[in-house]
Amino acid sequence: MINETFKTAHGNVPKLTQENYPVWKHKIRQVLITKKAYHITPGAQLLPLGNGAALRTLQEHWHDQAIQEIALIHIGCSNQLHPLIDDIDNPVEMWEELRDRLDNASTKLGCTQAMWKSTASPSSPDETVTKN
Repeated sequence: MINETFKTAHGNVPKLTQENYPVWKHKIRQVLITKKAYHITPGAQLLPLGNGAALRTLQEHWHDQAIQEIALIHIGCSNQLHPLIDDIDNPVEMWEELRDRLDNASTKLGCTQAMWKSTASPSSPDETVTKN
């Protein structure tokens, strides 16, 4: 597969694939932050509820940010991953779907692989295991 890149004014981001989630997450988060569009994705900014002119202005601003986040996340994904998020119109759900599907650190297999990598040599049955 060709390594696709999402080019931005703030640097290039490798398009998300099955293999590069940790790098992509860091880079796309930086792009979202520099575009002032990373408030909704982590759940830090919820849609303001209620009625009134002031609240409508805040709600419109929230929706504008959500649309920008959705667009940037979508553009940052490779074509093979678009089916995972094409029908999602909420940036929080989109982010969580990608994380749940691609973040190997949160899967049993990913944890097992991390454990294997961190273990330089196997311990003997008589050896006490200690934390460093």
